[in-house]
Amino acid sequence: TSVGALHNCTGIGTAMSDRDFIYVCRPQLPEADDITGYLRTIDARRLYTNRGPLVNLLEERLAREMDAPRHCVHTASSGTSALEVAILAHAGLATPERPLALIPSFTFAATGLAIERCGYQAHFVDIDPETWAVDPTALTRHPRLAEAGLIVGVAPYGVLPDIAGFEALQRETGVPVVIDAAAAFEQVVTRPAPISDTVPMTLSFHATKTFSTGEGGAVIWGDRPGQDRVTQVSNFGFFLSRECKVAGTNAKMSEYHAAIGLAMLDAFDTRKRDYAAVTRAYETAAQGHDLGGRLHLPGRVSSAYALFEAETAEGFLAAEAHLLERQVETRRWYEAGQHAQPHFAPAGSDPLPATESLSARLLGLPMAHDLSPTDVTYIVECLSEAAARTRPLPVMLD
Repeated sequence: TSVGALHNCTGIGTAMSDRDFIYVCRPQLPEADDITGYLRTIDARRLYTNRGPLVNLLEERLAREMDAPRHCVHTASSGTSALEVAILAHAGLATPERPLALIPSFTFAATGLAIERCGYQAHFVDIDPETWAVDPTALTRHPRLAEAGLIVGVAPYGVLPDIAGFEALQRETGVPVVIDAAAAFEQVVTRPAPISDTVPMTLSFHATKTFSTGEGGAVIWGDRPGQDRVTQVSNFGFFLSRECKVAGTNAKMSEYHAAIGLAMLDAFDTRKRDYAAVTRAYETAAQGHDLGGRLHLPGRVSSAYALFEAETAEGFLAAEAHLLERQVETRRWYEAGQHAQPHFAPAGSDPLPATESLSARLLGLPMAHDLSPTDVTYIVECLSEAAARTRPLPVMLD
């Protein structure tokens, strides 16, 4: 992800050579003064990792944010490691009888890489074009279900899938389900339903996410014995002894990363208000413009994203090219789908019409908590200009 600074914005209508580049993503973690008190705690206790007091405090505070019991939150060193340990704790390693993991292609590469680390072979499935997520009911009839030892649902761009549907899918088929909800921190905090007792969900706290520890993640799961297995898997397979009893790894969050997360929680209400203001700026700027598509903004998606869904693939390419020409960075966050990534080319796949259509039309726009209204208006006007360029000329009649 590109990270850059935006200085001396000169406003709409300024010559391109005089305008600073607008980056698609500009993370900002707590500043040094905000973290100092937590760092002094680390210095005094000389506990730096291995589930120290700051990690435990962060988990307690996160559980309160989610209105969940304390045991429901277990941190990890990254979002990818959280997904790996959730898979190992819930489904275990792949077996020769059930080597497959059914996963959507419409996701980030970490999803497929995590299942491979647990021994599974990816088999890509399509998404519902409206929800962008896998329909769990459809998977009950999947022709390769008998070969699957794991099903991974995804919360695309932080949009939570049908959790109850995935719980039912797991109950009816006996195939363990894990939800990769990397960007869904806000949605997990605000969702009215309780944390699932049967299906673990994983979050990423990467710097690009709305809540961040710099690098980190968490397993969110109401199953207390399951979370004990998460603890064991995260610590080399050790649990209440130094014997490696299960397949494990080192996925523990450090005290330093927990310090960043605690400082971020201290000011998170302000950060949420800032994101809401940028969202309103996008909504206001888009009024009255024909963009050749529609915006998907926080509320539906995570506040880490502002997305433009073009009506056509041609409109997508025109918008992408025009924005870059006008000094605005964009991002194909999921590329063309993971089935199109070279590493995953040998993987099995269903027909993927919805994935291929949406991937060819969905463009990531700049989003940051301090993105100025002037820059938001400029971005939207650039989209409108691109749409005007691709609109067919009217036919002149004699």
